[in-house]
Amino acid sequence: MNLDKSLEVLEKAIITVGLGAATLLLFANVVARYAFHSGFTWVLELVQYLFAWVVLVGAAHGFRAGSHLGIDILVEKFSPAMQKRIALLAVALCLLFVGLVFWYSIQYTIRIHAWGDLSLDLQIPQWIPYLAIPVGLGLMFLHLLQVGWDIIQGRTLRIHANEAADALKQVEDI
Repeated sequence: MNLDKSLEVLEKAIITVGLGAATLLLFANVVARYAFHSGFTWVLELVQYLFAWVVLVGAAHGFRAGSHLGIDILVEKFSPAMQKRIALLAVALCLLFVGLVFWYSIQYTIRIHAWGDLSLDLQIPQWIPYLAIPVGLGLMFLHLLQVGWDIIQGRTLRIHANEAADALKQVEDI
């Protein structure tokens, strides 16, 4: 299995397990509260951390799948060569933003690790939940590089999904 496929499997596993675990934990906590008049004090904290991982890894996976929204009504008026330039500029700007936030998130996570703080309820090192930020942004950066390469190679002209083209392709396949 190559690295790209391994990352895809890992991303989908994090998203699936994270959402499933959060749903089950919240359900169990509600049942415990209303049926047994008790609850788990640590559930809400763990669910917050799970959602952080799910959202950040899910956003990265969105670049892979092309599922982010985009408005390109004006861009579509240009020639394909100009559309390619605009798409590459958009990828470059996204890479700059994600790269900067990634760099600062690494610095922040290292600082939290050095402080040695523990989370309130779970009593785990605080840097572990915060690791979701650089991991998610690192994956976003990698996927943006892949999208940029696809644009350079002429395989796509967009960062995002093109629902109209996808719908047309589905109709043609029928």
